[in-house]
Amino acid sequence: MGMRNNFRHYFIEPSQLKLFYDVITWIVTQVAISYTVVPFVLLSIKPSFMFYSSWYYCLHILGILVLLLLPVKKTQRRKNTHENIQLSQSKKFDEGENSLGQNSFSTTNNVCNQNQEIASRHSSLKQ
Repeated sequence: MGMRNNFRHYFIEPSQLKLFYDVITWIVTQVAISYTVVPFVLLSIKPSFMFYSSWYYCLHILGILVLLLLPVKKTQRRKNTHENIQLSQSKKFDEGENSLGQNSFSTTNNVCNQNQEIASRHSSLKQ
């Protein structure tokens, strides 16, 4: 996310530059996913470390450098989204409390009906 927030706005305006940005980010994503999945494919520690050492742990180092060197921009949109999520969750919780009494009877009734059906099937199978 830090890379995108810091560099994407430079590549948006000309459509050719945006296409170049899209292709490069797609390639980088594919390489990063492949690099990350290697231990799960090999299912062994020693070969995984051998693979990473053959790449000189470059993506590990690059990831750490990105985290340390690039600033993280706090966006207002993320804050508003987080507040909206909290509000909607509290509303759902309140609605759930209000409708709990109404729904609990029907749920209990359905369970009782299912138990009666199972009992009747079981008794008919015994006969």
